[in-house]
Amino acid sequence: MNRMLSKEIITFKKEGEYLNDLHPGDAFLSFHTSGGKCAGLYLHRRDVKTDSLTEIVQKVAAELGLNEIQKGEVKVIAAADSLGLISDFLALKKFTNIKKVEKDGTVEVMFLPAMNKVRVSKESKAPAIRTHLPVKEKFKVLIVDDSKTIRNILNRIFSSDSAFEVCAMAEKPSDVEGLILKHKPDVITLDIHMPEMDGVTLLKQIAPKYNIPTVMISSISMAEGPLVLEALENGAVDYIQKPEVSEIDKVTPMILEKVKTAARANMNKSAKKKTGRAVQVSGQCDLKSMIVLGSSTGGTEAIREIITALPNQIPPMLIVQHIPAVFSAAFAKRMNDLCPFEVKEAEDGDEVRANRVLIAPGGKQMKFVYKNGKGHVEITDDEPVNRFKPSVDYLFNSVVKNLYTHTVAVILTGMGKDGARGMLELHKSGVKTIAQDEYSSVVFGMPKEAIAIGAADYVEPLGEIADRIVQLTHDKSSFKKISA
Repeated sequence: MNRMLSKEIITFKKEGEYLNDLHPGDAFLSFHTSGGKCAGLYLHRRDVKTDSLTEIVQKVAAELGLNEIQKGEVKVIAAADSLGLISDFLALKKFTNIKKVEKDGTVEVMFLPAMNKVRVSKESKAPAIRTHLPVKEKFKVLIVDDSKTIRNILNRIFSSDSAFEVCAMAEKPSDVEGLILKHKPDVITLDIHMPEMDGVTLLKQIAPKYNIPTVMISSISMAEGPLVLEALENGAVDYIQKPEVSEIDKVTPMILEKVKTAARANMNKSAKKKTGRAVQVSGQCDLKSMIVLGSSTGGTEAIREIITALPNQIPPMLIVQHIPAVFSAAFAKRMNDLCPFEVKEAEDGDEVRANRVLIAPGGKQMKFVYKNGKGHVEITDDEPVNRFKPSVDYLFNSVVKNLYTHTVAVILTGMGKDGARGMLELHKSGVKTIAQDEYSSVVFGMPKEAIAIGAADYVEPLGEIADRIVQLTHDKSSFKKISA
């Protein structure tokens, strides 16, 4: 399975299948001649404009013949605004058979050029998509936990904040669906271990049907690490540690912040089912470069989508994901199982080398150091930065001080602003920088801050970040070497 870059023309001469997500504003065009020849292309919404369309028609005409494509069928798949612009342009260019397919939600388009076929998935229906919620006075919370003690603690915590209203509490998973239909909660807290079925199984049942932001309640133990990651893969927005009565005052601000963030989360991304590897990008990386990446809420799945879409051979990559100490090893193992290159939880002194991804251990800080012609990481117990440990800014600032090769920096979904200032310093040093766009971010916090202060060279949807990384590993135009 291949992925098309924006404006990349794929003709009938190509074998294989090409799969792309179309988000609102994006478009797919295919040209079909009476002689059975075809060409297709994906257009990112930034490229839906007259000059791009002029260039595309010229290139397709060079491949298939202008007269042939004008008399043949042109299929245009897009939301209403883009569909209208493209169709009007084609009509002016004397295309006589324009087949318009309006899709206002997110769809998958598969192009099979050798078979002269285009397939489109069912769109995400607009009413089912929860986007960033408007400011509202109260978020209705459904608490699901078999422990009466935990239900009471969470009820007490949410009742302390006027932004929340506990609309219902469920002891058994079998009661949950009825309570959802009756109370229409804005957010759910869901225990992992319960009678009848575990919380992950319940989540798999309710997430596709109701698309309600869900925060898992976990003991944050090594044993629960894989279950929490599975929940995140199946639509959970975040997770919190099961609170103790003795720690209510200490944990209340964190729980309120996380659940409030989840209630406002962009469910366009978090509720979408993800499985295994993403569609691998075409092209190869320059292995002499380096990639650094930071993320928070929604980041584990965003990271999975990016690194599984990268080529089999990659430059060294350093990742900071805000994650508890007992989960970082499980996350690294999960990614290692999916990738052809090595992914591991970083250890002090690990060498930074091609075909290796190092993920910062939870509860520690990770810095990059370059000495005697080699790069390695140092794992420290330094203080939190921006409240986080590991911190994206901590890593990015260490890279600024040790730039030795062309570097690409990426900041993904997450609340807060950790990483934005560090990315700005990298940007000033000539590092190419990418921020995830709002539409594809579960929480548009960290990328938003980076964009606002001018730290991002590129703002990309999640599905195109791997492509952009591959491209930028070859772009050394503004690299400024700082230390040797």
